[in-house]
Amino acid sequence: MDKYDWLVSAIQCILKHYSCPDSCNAKCCKCSEICITKEECKEILKTVDTESAELIKSNTVNIDRTEFCKLIPSSGACVLLVESKCRIYNNRPEACRKFPFTIISVNISYFLGLQLCPLSINIIRDYALWYQSIDTNEACMLMEFYEQHRDLDCIIHDDYIEVNEKNINSFTSFLEEHAQVLL
Repeated sequence: MDKYDWLVSAIQCILKHYSCPDSCNAKCCKCSEICITKEECKEILKTVDTESAELIKSNTVNIDRTEFCKLIPSSGACVLLVESKCRIYNNRPEACRKFPFTIISVNISYFLGLQLCPLSINIIRDYALWYQSIDTNEACMLMEFYEQHRDLDCIIHDDYIEVNEKNINSFTSFLEEHAQVLL
């Protein structure tokens, strides 16, 4: 497994402990373009119903000279969103499956960014609790950040925190051990 695939897997291990708060109301799907690979788009089209496939085809724009395309929101929301629910949830693009995480490529390396939204604020709280065991100063800064943003009811697109990849396995273990307490 290469590093990118490992990070995607690690994100899923973290996200299985969380669900979007009711206050979120699918804001990520209501205000974002979704960038996916053309190959992923072809695969999704093979697995969804005809109506969803037509919506995807009519609202997807190729990004010139790249392997990517964008699913453009209609009226500000993802065309696949019905009453704040994704109509292709089980087949949704990777970008959607890993949100609010993003894998950022810098040269030949990757790191995890955690975009700010109502869900990620809860992850930050738990990350701060985990951090207490290794760096109380960092834990205090993260908890202070959490307190400042805990009532966040939107997505902040241009702000994120970095999740150090060397912490991922230990943080995931912490979530496994404390799952009932953190809810």
